[in-house]
Amino acid sequence: MVLKGLHPPAGVSPTQFEDTLARERPDLFTGPFSWPVMTLDAADLDHNMAVMAAFCARTGFELAPHIKTHMSRQLWQRQHAAGAWGATVATGGQMRTARSWGTRRLLLANQLLDPREIAWLAREARGAEDGFEAWVYADSRTGVDLLAADLATPQVRERVGVLIERGHVGGRTGVRTLAEVRDLAQAAAEAGLRVVGVSGYEGSVAKGSSPEALGAVARFCTDLLESAEAVAPMVQGTVVLSVGGSAYLDVVEQALSTATDRVRVIVRSGAYLTHDHGLYDRADPWARMEPPARLEPALRLWAQVHSTPEPGLVLCGAGRRDAPFDADLPIPLRVHPASGAGPARPVRGTTTRLNDQHLFLHTEDPVDVGEVIEFGVSHPCTSFDKWAVLPVLEGQRVVELVHTQF
Repeated sequence: MVLKGLHPPAGVSPTQFEDTLARERPDLFTGPFSWPVMTLDAADLDHNMAVMAAFCARTGFELAPHIKTHMSRQLWQRQHAAGAWGATVATGGQMRTARSWGTRRLLLANQLLDPREIAWLAREARGAEDGFEAWVYADSRTGVDLLAADLATPQVRERVGVLIERGHVGGRTGVRTLAEVRDLAQAAAEAGLRVVGVSGYEGSVAKGSSPEALGAVARFCTDLLESAEAVAPMVQGTVVLSVGGSAYLDVVEQALSTATDRVRVIVRSGAYLTHDHGLYDRADPWARMEPPARLEPALRLWAQVHSTPEPGLVLCGAGRRDAPFDADLPIPLRVHPASGAGPARPVRGTTTRLNDQHLFLHTEDPVDVGEVIEFGVSHPCTSFDKWAVLPVLEGQRVVELVHTQF
């Protein structure tokens, strides 16, 4: 097993290597690793899970974290152990993967339209003996008809529910009006499907945290609540209302926390687990809550300095294959000695460009060839997919390897 950033000794099996690693806790700089590498901080992961658990306990909301962010069985198991009700996924393939991990509750935050995936879900529901339950979206009559072909039988109905997706003008999927929500829920019920509630994504309603943006998100949450009340006659039991819950979780709390006696609010936040140094740090709904809270960025990219060819220009050995670049480029944090021994020092500067394997850092701080720069990243959803294995750190010691399965 030779993977990017990870080089076990020859002849050592993956299981043996991970057992040895857990026992010996090698140093990131001197152990069987190489640059570049993406890591996770154990203390930050635990802190973020505790913050979210406290939020859910305070509000009465439930958590179905969107594991498309990391697609890691180990990280999902941590989230489940910390109280997550179930896992959210984005595709039929992710649903199968999460189910192969033994996940008992799944929320597919998307339309399920492929007859092969629908048939698989029906077979899984019929054969499950572990209390398996899955919910999927519908936003069209065609989608309802496709689902009903395999999911409307009594044996499957009790394990598979349908959420009517409410969207907004200019947004992504989801019906746009309250009348469409009501009509589609009625059609789904008449087709023999089990309607469990409604769902929507408030994150695309606005950008930024201006009063106008927060107001637009609040109005969409009100639309979702009205939609949940509209489908209530078609639902047996408490109506589910599912929201995204990352960038505007404070608005979601204000809009829906007083309605938990009427609806079952399930948030699907995927970014809370690792947070970041860019996109979600700027959004930071936790600072706007009462009481305020703080998530900690848990992801780091470590890259060695390859060249300092011009004054103020540092070329590091990491690029588009290693770091997310859809929201922001990597943010320099600290410079470490090449050996890892001795104190790190802060570095100020800006990443201006990524090539396939080179990072262009502009800084006036002194940096030497061979040193290692620790970067923060922006947008965890496009960080994990570049790494099959991520070391988990306590300080500079690697205590675990997290595997991803994209």
